[in-house]
Amino acid sequence: MIETRVLKGSALDTALDDVALLRINVFRAFPYLYDGDLEYERTYLNAYRESDRAVLVGAFDGNRLVGAATGTPLSDHSDDFSAAFGDSDIRLSDVFY
Repeated sequence: MIETRVLKGSALDTALDDVALLRINVFRAFPYLYDGDLEYERTYLNAYRESDRAVLVGAFDGNRLVGAATGTPLSDHSDDFSAAFGDSDIRLSDVFY
């Protein structure tokens, strides 16, 4: 049976490397814009530790992470993400990515 859990605080700390490895494997299996590594993913996922508005949900088969979903306000993301909206009328505070 698959169980979903919101990962925050120590639960996120415990699952961080598993989430990072899952993202690397998924993005390698499908054409994507980058070929991540563990250090990049750890840095990227730190945003989910630092923002109280971000969410990371893990899907677990027992204790094994088998899926994940992430979301955070775009305004909390790096400038790389928000730069794409620079010339638009879309307010970053209205976008949950």
